[in-house]
Amino acid sequence: MTHEHSAHAPTHGFGADRAPHYDAQAAVNLAGYQAAYELGVSALAACLDGQETASLLHVGLGTGAELVPYLRFSVPGWRFTGVEPSGPMLEVARKRLDAEGLLARTHLHEGELRTLPPGPPFDGAQLMGVLHHVDGDEARVELLREVTRRLKPGAPLVLGCRVGKDPELTNVELRRLRAYGVTSEKLEARRQAYAKMQPIESDATLFAMFAQAGLVAPKTLFVSLQYKVFLARFAL
Repeated sequence: MTHEHSAHAPTHGFGADRAPHYDAQAAVNLAGYQAAYELGVSALAACLDGQETASLLHVGLGTGAELVPYLRFSVPGWRFTGVEPSGPMLEVARKRLDAEGLLARTHLHEGELRTLPPGPPFDGAQLMGVLHHVDGDEARVELLREVTRRLKPGAPLVLGCRVGKDPELTNVELRRLRAYGVTSEKLEARRQAYAKMQPIESDATLFAMFAQAGLVAPKTLFVSLQYKVFLARFAL
């Protein structure tokens, strides 16, 4: 659930100092962090149920945690391509996937999605925690189009991102973090960062972006305060 570093996205500090601790931090920052990954995989597995072979694109793979739930779904013939711009995050992913027995069927690509060499279209894709960090709706639509350009017609897409900017829900989020021991200084820094953030305005705004990229029939899979995960399909 990391972030795409592109010409349209701010630079994030996912270097060697943070990468080993990312998952523990994310589990505090997002209530239901692991459930979001599990439901994303559940949705892709349901959409492609019965396919002995499938190729899945995971954009912003981060530490590789989002691939681990596949081990529960008995899909040994499925293959994965993980795209991640942070080398240190990708190194954590490489070690994790090796330990879990997933590395042999995972291609890891260091860089932005647009640098991934062309290849056969994918059967499905996942884009977790990336879109809200891209600067501006036009660039967000272009990233979605870059994903759909690499999909088969009818392929499912799972996407997770922050939607909306509700002060009351932000207070709930920050109060929860305080209960987990986050210091007052860090909470204030987080509040200021949220104030500057420009998330997707609403579900309707996101669905309009989906439509521009050829994504249809969006359904909500998961909600944790202002973070939501959706399932849609690519239609030419």
